[in-house]
Amino acid sequence: MPANQQSIRIGDLRKPVLTDAMRRTIDDAARNPVDLTEDAVLSSARQLTGLTDFGPDTFRAGLRSQLAGTTGTPLDRAEMFRSVVRNLVIRLRFYDLLGRHPEILDRKIEKPIIIVGPSRSGTTYLQGTLAADSRLRSLRLREAAEPFLPAGGAPAAKGGVMWSVSDDGQNKSSIVLPGVRTDLLPHLASILQLGPDDVAQENMLMDSNFPIDDEDQAPHYAYLATMLKALQWQRGPDRWVLKAPMHCEYIPLLLANFPDATFVMTHRDPVAMVQSLATMFAYAARLRSSEVDVEAIFAAAADRIEGMLRARMRDRSLIADDHVVDVLFHEFTADQLSAVREIYDAAGLTVTDELSENIAAFNAEHRRYRRQRIVHDLRADFGVEPEELRERFDFYYQRHPVRFEVR
Repeated sequence: MPANQQSIRIGDLRKPVLTDAMRRTIDDAARNPVDLTEDAVLSSARQLTGLTDFGPDTFRAGLRSQLAGTTGTPLDRAEMFRSVVRNLVIRLRFYDLLGRHPEILDRKIEKPIIIVGPSRSGTTYLQGTLAADSRLRSLRLREAAEPFLPAGGAPAAKGGVMWSVSDDGQNKSSIVLPGVRTDLLPHLASILQLGPDDVAQENMLMDSNFPIDDEDQAPHYAYLATMLKALQWQRGPDRWVLKAPMHCEYIPLLLANFPDATFVMTHRDPVAMVQSLATMFAYAARLRSSEVDVEAIFAAAADRIEGMLRARMRDRSLIADDHVVDVLFHEFTADQLSAVREIYDAAGLTVTDELSENIAAFNAEHRRYRRQRIVHDLRADFGVEPEELRERFDFYYQRHPVRFEVR
């Protein structure tokens, strides 16, 4: 651990101790209930944009499902309202842009580099490293929050429709989105990289098509491909570096939409991934409940990591061997440039002196930004023995030489 890095122990996951700001926000939501209906959110989005064309109505089933999926607490309903309206605004502006510039549909998404790794496996760090290359296009958080501006609008430095930027007073800013309340949950910025100019995962774009988890995702991946065309029409370069944990379960759809992609698969100790993901979920849950069911959250996190790993292993053979690269977390964190060289060999790119310098600068900034480290305790927080959890992932350890991180 770097000498200047602080350790943070979140010891109140089960029975959260709320700050005054959290209590005020919860009380305010109770005093100002939202109308969480389909008509209300559609009307709000229309009023915010002055637009009316939401595109194909196929999104409405997913919209209704999402509206029905809240816990029912006033704050959860308020956050859901803001999140849904933000995505509807994105959708309205997207279809308005396509209507005014149909030539966007003729653009090509060529040879993207797609990082396919579970949550908490180092995908963001890797994507940020590759995004240091000026030849590659990456999605940034402020762009994912508001990808399409009003006609003639200019990007905002400190926020836009349903998003803003908070500052911790130490020159470290974080994006604030519905459901990503870094203003109320400051430790999120120590778990995730949430600066407005940090890289973002593209499922944030897919959210405006309102996918339903257990249904066919093919329409949503096609929607994503069109959104990427629109974004690269707005600004280049045209070769994307993409990543989202959900991609682990949808490799066939990635191949269908991006057949010439180079795939990068990140590998890390599954026990460390589950521990980190469960901690993040449990910490965020304090805004929804005064007592958090950490056992249920842990079970869901473990199921999620296992599902992603098994799906990725199942479908890996669909990718040509010369189009896939494996990156071990412990090797990448020790030597980023070697991993980049291997990825670039597969992607047909060269590592230039400029890129090497940019990666060094990114890593220096990454270390400065990550001034705080969350200290996990699997036993104390979730009542789970690491070795028992490790047995569950024996199928993965036998195939991939990841280094054990949790003892």
